[in-house]
Amino acid sequence: MKYLVYGWMAVRWIIGLLLIFSGFLYQSEADLYKVLWVLFWMVPPALTSPVLSVLWGGNLYPSALLSRTLSIVAPLALLATLKVANLPINVDSLIFFGIILILGLAIPGAIAQFWRDKSPVESNHHSKNWKFIGVLAVAFMALATGFQFTPATFLSDIFSSTDTARSLACLQQLAIATLVFLSMRAAATLTSVVTKGKLSKAEARDAYILLVNPNFFLWAALFIGVSATTSDVKYAVFWASLGFFCIPLIEQILFMNSFGNDILRETLRSSRVATEDIKKLFLQLDTDGSQSLDRAEITELLGLIEDMTTGERSSEEVRKYVTDYLFNILDSDKNGTVDLAELEEYVSTYGLVANLNVVSAAASPVGA
Repeated sequence: MKYLVYGWMAVRWIIGLLLIFSGFLYQSEADLYKVLWVLFWMVPPALTSPVLSVLWGGNLYPSALLSRTLSIVAPLALLATLKVANLPINVDSLIFFGIILILGLAIPGAIAQFWRDKSPVESNHHSKNWKFIGVLAVAFMALATGFQFTPATFLSDIFSSTDTARSLACLQQLAIATLVFLSMRAAATLTSVVTKGKLSKAEARDAYILLVNPNFFLWAALFIGVSATTSDVKYAVFWASLGFFCIPLIEQILFMNSFGNDILRETLRSSRVATEDIKKLFLQLDTDGSQSLDRAEITELLGLIEDMTTGERSSEEVRKYVTDYLFNILDSDKNGTVDLAELEEYVSTYGLVANLNVVSAAASPVGA
């Protein structure tokens, strides 16, 4: 994964340097926004990558290590590039990013290492229980950044244009931002497909995170150093910040839905029960020998399912709710009992799980 990420960053830098030094992009200060979008490809992964790694099931530590290393090396390379290219970008603005590295990485990292060395067990315990602070910090940065970089004329430019040129610049930057973010994710997804079987799921997820989340704050520091802040450049940084903070939220929802579906499929696959075992289960549950199961016996079935899955019994209120729902699913002929055929039909299809999604709300008195 390390060489994969380094390789992709090297490719981005080669392409970016060729575009910058060829003179193809930049002929006047009005073209500066084009250079900024190329630099967006060249900046290292965001320092928030470890937070996404924790949320999305990555390995965390490789993600933290690579983002840290690239965040130290890449700014130095950017300084050299901007000096040689002689672009109207004040490189002194990178001092802003240096402060971010010191306050957001160096000092907390040193404190964390000291604490971990002094009390490794307690520090590990607290890092797990308080990791939500990282998520809240990202949310706070999103709000503060959105407020800082939203042009004052944004709403009027979008909905009630008074300056056609300004509105066109706004929409043009939206199109470019969409193209850049989609291109990054297309390349990362293609990489995941090509390396399937060579990387674990956690490694592939970390590689994806590192390839699609450029360090927006380093890029913003370059924006601050632009000497000619035209409307084009202002809207470039606005759409970049919007995409940087909002797209991961959409990806989070997609990843969680995919993860939930994978868990459900695996649960259904691993919980298949043979016909003979279903008959034994039926006889075990049918304690009164009535050749059918009532609600109390279905409650016991639910208890067996809980023992096999979560390992602990739910509260009486929850169990009664789920029992009523499950009973209505099993009792397909609605005669008030569940016979062997009905239990076989359900278990042979869905396995020994309480799958409450197999009946419409209209078929259940408790609703969906």
